[in-house]
Amino acid sequence: MELRCCIFNNMNSGKNRRYKYNKDKFRSMVPGKYRIIDAYSLSDLPATVHLIKEEGINLLMVNGGDGTIQKLVTALVNKLPEKSLPIILPLRGGTTNTIASNIGVRKNPLDTIEILRDYLESYDRGEETLATLPLRPLKITDREHGLKYGFIFTNGLIYKVQQLFYKQDNPTFSTVVNLITTMIGGYTIGSQGVRKYFSKTHENIHIDGRKYPEDKYLLIIASSFQKLLLWFRPFYNADAKGVDRFYFIATAADPWLIIRNLRTFTTGKQVPPRSFNDTAAHVNIKAECGYGLDGEMVNDGHTDVTIEQGPVMRFLIVPEVISTSYGITYRKYINHSLVSTHRRSSVSAVDT
Repeated sequence: MELRCCIFNNMNSGKNRRYKYNKDKFRSMVPGKYRIIDAYSLSDLPATVHLIKEEGINLLMVNGGDGTIQKLVTALVNKLPEKSLPIILPLRGGTTNTIASNIGVRKNPLDTIEILRDYLESYDRGEETLATLPLRPLKITDREHGLKYGFIFTNGLIYKVQQLFYKQDNPTFSTVVNLITTMIGGYTIGSQGVRKYFSKTHENIHIDGRKYPEDKYLLIIASSFQKLLLWFRPFYNADAKGVDRFYFIATAADPWLIIRNLRTFTTGKQVPPRSFNDTAAHVNIKAECGYGLDGEMVNDGHTDVTIEQGPVMRFLIVPEVISTSYGITYRKYINHSLVSTHRRSSVSAVDT
């Protein structure tokens, strides 16, 4: 497989606004054959997808956050056949970078590109193998807002906390930590202003064709990825998931029980009572609140969606040095049994 590479910069994403990661900064670092796009609005997406199609781009490096990837993947899947979808590499240019963290991308975009350039040139010379992870995004059919593709769906408590997060001016990682600490502390001391966020939401949920017995839920999460943020890896038996199902949690447990056993439940070591914590292939949700998809907030007073599997996409597995930041090597939250390796050939990639 001959690589045709493109760097897509969302100039409105969190870190790109602060650090000005743009075409000028990347151009001196990569070969001239790399395409580099600076996008300033969603209206730039159709032209980007057209370029990817016309020039046969097969490695797309997305310099933005989770929301940027979600919007770009939706545009790609709606316009390209599955076999033409490019390999995706998320860079850490956003306000939230959960997808990048799961793949093991921990360095800033410039350092990542510099290391990756040498790695890809070695691949072009036949000296390196390329590793990719097949993954299906969530296919979200929203009765009012149409079809979307994304990776982490949230409803209930998590959605309410996300709303608070995105209302902050220039939210950062420390904003997440402060919000979680405030919410847990406020609930513990009985703050009514905080406890309202822990109120359960009326929901009607069908999982793989069967109605789940509860009618009020504290929180709901559907995810293609194992890890959410901070230490949160709430999915039970997470390593057993294959490519054809997604993680799904719906809990009606008492909030105080969750808080008292926070580490146990949020690291997937135990399932709270009155909870579904497993994988699913098809979920219908009707709820009396909005939802989040990779940080994009749908702030309606209700949710009416179907969650299924999208087409197979491939994510680039980066060299180990990119998983290291400030001397710490972070884990990649992927199922290594699904990873394919490819060596450069004159015709196509060869799985080994």
